[in-house]
Amino acid sequence: MSWMRAAMELQQEREEEVFDEDGDEMSLVQKDWKRSMEKRLKEGYLDGMDAGKENSLQTGFNLGYKLGASMLMPCGELRGTISAFVTWCQVQKLDPTMNARLGGLLAAVCQCEEQIVKGLTSIHQVVHPSELSNSMDDMGLNSHAQNSSDGSCAASQNCCQKQECRSSSFVNCRTTQELESAMKRELGRILKDTHSVAQELNMSSDLLYYLQTLETKYLLI
Repeated sequence: MSWMRAAMELQQEREEEVFDEDGDEMSLVQKDWKRSMEKRLKEGYLDGMDAGKENSLQTGFNLGYKLGASMLMPCGELRGTISAFVTWCQVQKLDPTMNARLGGLLAAVCQCEEQIVKGLTSIHQVVHPSELSNSMDDMGLNSHAQNSSDGSCAASQNCCQKQECRSSSFVNCRTTQELESAMKRELGRILKDTHSVAQELNMSSDLLYYLQTLETKYLLI
């Protein structure tokens, strides 16, 4: 903001003359004092505005990081666990079918993780009212909502509350609470399938217990 301050000072110097041939020394001092105070006031305002912007950005980053980390941590831990199971199956040269099932579960976790990021971005994206109105006009939603029940969620329904919700419908969530609920349902389903595969592979009781602790730790549905 230094260039703005310099421009303001230059303009002010052009508008005001420090030396006044018709004035006395006291009036010159008062003018100089007044100009100095106005200059400090404007500098303080600009500094405060810069500090406010920086503080707002930092606060927003901290909140976003905390929210994103808390929602993505269960995905990361489950993804790491399934990846370890896949590696173990490859080393033990077990039934390729089991390896394929674990690979599918691993892909599901990665997809869930991607949808969470997209959902968070969509929820916290600021949309101008005029842009929203134009989008509704383009989709023909302003005419009437009679077709909303055909193939998509009706206005009175919430897709994220359905038990059959999958990661592809995360984008329908409009709040972080809805997104978190959808995430827990999806990860809970993946965790149960992983536990089933682990039992079929006769894995140790410690590993089976660890899978159960994940469900309790992250309150997965």
